[in-house]
Amino acid sequence: MHAFQLIGPPFARSHPPRPPDGETLMPRGTDFPANPNPSQEITGQSLTVIGVSLVGTFLAGLLVANAAMPVFLAPIAAGYGWSHAEIGAAVTFLFVGSGLGAPLIGPVVDKYGPRRVLLPLTLVSGLTLSSFSVIGASLPLFYAAHFILGMATPGAVAYSKLISTWFFRRRGIALTALGAGAFTASVAIPPLAHLLMSRFEWQNAYLVFGLAELLIALPLLFIFFRERPVSRSSSGIESNEVHPDGAPAIRILQAIRGKTYWLVVGAQLTGMFAYFGFGTHAIGIMTERGLDPTTATLGMSVYAAGGLLAQIATGILLDRFDTPRVIAPFAILSVISLAALFVSRGELPVIAALLFFGIGCGGQVSMTSYFTSRYFGVRNFSTIYGSLLPVLQLLSAPAAIFVGAIFDRTGSYTPALAMLEVSLLASALLFLLLEPYPYPVRDTPAEPDQRS
Repeated sequence: MHAFQLIGPPFARSHPPRPPDGETLMPRGTDFPANPNPSQEITGQSLTVIGVSLVGTFLAGLLVANAAMPVFLAPIAAGYGWSHAEIGAAVTFLFVGSGLGAPLIGPVVDKYGPRRVLLPLTLVSGLTLSSFSVIGASLPLFYAAHFILGMATPGAVAYSKLISTWFFRRRGIALTALGAGAFTASVAIPPLAHLLMSRFEWQNAYLVFGLAELLIALPLLFIFFRERPVSRSSSGIESNEVHPDGAPAIRILQAIRGKTYWLVVGAQLTGMFAYFGFGTHAIGIMTERGLDPTTATLGMSVYAAGGLLAQIATGILLDRFDTPRVIAPFAILSVISLAALFVSRGELPVIAALLFFGIGCGGQVSMTSYFTSRYFGVRNFSTIYGSLLPVLQLLSAPAAIFVGAIFDRTGSYTPALAMLEVSLLASALLFLLLEPYPYPVRDTPAEPDQRS
């Protein structure tokens, strides 16, 4: 990722089609145009941007490598003689690379725009993913490729930034659509990886995924991934996204010094800690409560379906109600449903608790990008969001280790569920403490400039 000739100046400037008369591409220094009318946001261009973003997210190297690892792990071990622990450590390099890359990519995206950063990094990602087919039995190269792949996948930062500039009144549902697409990809890639491996061997399966990113995602992004054209009045570019007192957009140091930044971190981190800690051990937790492995696998599908539904519902509610506290009911539902798992035994009660737990967690942990845009604005979105991601990723990652350690020590998942319950309670409380957005959705359109 740090091939500065690819992501730093001088970029090879692309030349998108000229915007219609009276419009111009939104400058990097503005937050959002004076366009709070929801009907004006749903256009062919805006929907196309979401569509190609979904394709790019689905084929992103980091997501593919992570989702396919459980499928490829055993054949890689058999082919190269590596232990499962050695191979699994590659996922750590993948997410360490992602965590370190996000705060470095963020300021570059804010300065040069999502398009000019995303295109070269998609190229690097596709080439790196393809390289798994030829690097051979070198564990250091295997780790290095995963690290580079993590750093070269700026999806959450770049895609969220661009979508936030295209949508204002419908930003919640637009961002949750992107998250739902990534979630769907994580479910669809393992069976696809298994099919490719059965046909072409695992090395060539990696090559197919890499070529798909290079030959499908990259051309679509090059053609259709465009920054938003906005109307220019005689007074210049308008912006709705300012404080009520007209203060400029918040910078990274201002954000970090404020309590809102840490409330968002705390609310999302404690929710993600429980979400990831539970998800890794979900099959074991269900079998401990009387489910056979087949039914437990079905329970995982129900849990995932609940999370997917919740993401869509959350986006609609955030667009309808201009307050972060719409997340609180989801947080409370996750607390109640996890408590139900303490006492549930048998298929129907456990499956029902899993469904509601999936709904609660899905709505609770999926909106970091939305909160970033609403609390800190779009102008420095990628910088601030990029600073949040490594904190959330690195501090929530040990959850699965803690749950496993508690089980190894006690022989039961019940004490670990109690720990996760405390984490969820903390998340619900922190959501209730969040203040109103300084960048709210205005109820009335901005008055047009009448000056000649």
